[in-house]
Amino acid sequence: MHIGIVGAGMATVALLDALAGSAAKPGEITVFESSSAVWRGRAYQRDQDSVRVNAPPMAMTARGGDLDHYLRWLRERPELACYLDEGLGLPVVPRAVYGRYLEHTAHTAIADLRENGWRVSVVNSGVTGFSRHPVATLRTAAGGAYTVDRAVLSIGGGQPHDSYGLADTPGYVHEPYPLHRRLAGVPADRHVAVIGSGLTAVDIVTGLVSRGHTGPITLMSRSGVLPAVQQRPIPYEPRYLTPEYALRRVRDNQGQVTLTMLIELMKAELSELGHDFRTLTDEVIGNDTEPPVQRLRRQLSLVADPHQGRRLLGRAIRTVAPAVWPMFREQDKALLRGTHFRTINCLSSPMVPHNANILLRLLDSGQVRLRAGLQKIHPHSRTGFTVTDDTEWTADVVINAVNPPAYTVPQAAEGLVRSLLTSASAERHPFGGLTTEPGTGKLLISGRPRDMWYAQGNIASTSTFIATDPTGLAHEAARLARALIA
Repeated sequence: MHIGIVGAGMATVALLDALAGSAAKPGEITVFESSSAVWRGRAYQRDQDSVRVNAPPMAMTARGGDLDHYLRWLRERPELACYLDEGLGLPVVPRAVYGRYLEHTAHTAIADLRENGWRVSVVNSGVTGFSRHPVATLRTAAGGAYTVDRAVLSIGGGQPHDSYGLADTPGYVHEPYPLHRRLAGVPADRHVAVIGSGLTAVDIVTGLVSRGHTGPITLMSRSGVLPAVQQRPIPYEPRYLTPEYALRRVRDNQGQVTLTMLIELMKAELSELGHDFRTLTDEVIGNDTEPPVQRLRRQLSLVADPHQGRRLLGRAIRTVAPAVWPMFREQDKALLRGTHFRTINCLSSPMVPHNANILLRLLDSGQVRLRAGLQKIHPHSRTGFTVTDDTEWTADVVINAVNPPAYTVPQAAEGLVRSLLTSASAERHPFGGLTTEPGTGKLLISGRPRDMWYAQGNIASTSTFIATDPTGLAHEAARLARALIA
């Protein structure tokens, strides 16, 4: 069996690791990647040390079912202890260091696969087309043709959108990563306006000040909401708020999921711990009503708070929700994607205390300010930009920090996806992405699985609208590996 894997980011690392740990009969694997950031992807390429990972080690594993895989790798490298996050009590390393972990895991998996008789190769060219005649063939930008028995779309997220039409405008930075290159040309005394106030915006702020930036920095967005602050992990194995228990409840409910059902599971879990549910609901409601800087300061003071509500909610969004998402009623899906998107995103993608402390210090000093109600950004006829929210103001440099939405196809994969659609090997889902079978990731056509194509990550319609975190991708990769070799 010859497996072709399109894309060589974190999800593919996890898939190779899962295949290496299986007892499958040896075959051939070819991995295709057009960028130079093989195994690292957009997020974990070499960059300045200020760009830290956004989660504790147990949320960053590349091995499904082994939450301590990454933590063991860190402990084997005592020199990384200098990156201790005092709030979490755990190392939070630069993203480039996590990229080293991904490279190490990929190289180890490939060595193990080869030792077990697999033939594994990496082609540094993107797949631009697919045809079925006379045999299933992947065609690359370099002119190669590779016949495969099964193929996996593992293409990651797309590129940021140019929502304000600023592309090619002097002083505008559309793609902020890697920061060490993108920020190099920003004069230290200029006013920098950042589009967005999420985790990427926090990366940009910490990146600028670590380079000695002294000018003002404005985070501007429609909502003006900052990410929540990550809390120190407290070991606890949920009884009710697990994918397995939730799926049993779904079966008892004739295969349908409702928001009320998940809320009841959360109530039961907190009751088991002796923790009140009202504390959690106040936190969720306060995401939209509490002044952002006040909320940031309060959450920093609660990093070690024993109440498990916010920890459990973040965990449920990352583990329970993906398991039951395909069975949600469409009206609930629409409600979550629309009305509650910002709250879910903020609570499920918190910033680490290390970065939160830097941001609060800069907000208190006045160097960083936060503005809501963003409407328009116009370049001057000379240099700089005019920004419109509830008033008009100017900035010298604008940096985009808005990531692409879920289900976006990366530009490098657009040709391949078109080939899949025209060859009736895939179909678009009405709400985005490609239609996939729950549990296996197989691409579906008119509700029926095709025989060879699979997808993982946010291109799959069965994924939620929140970008999948490393641990979620690792679990998904383990399931996909079982489906591929079945």
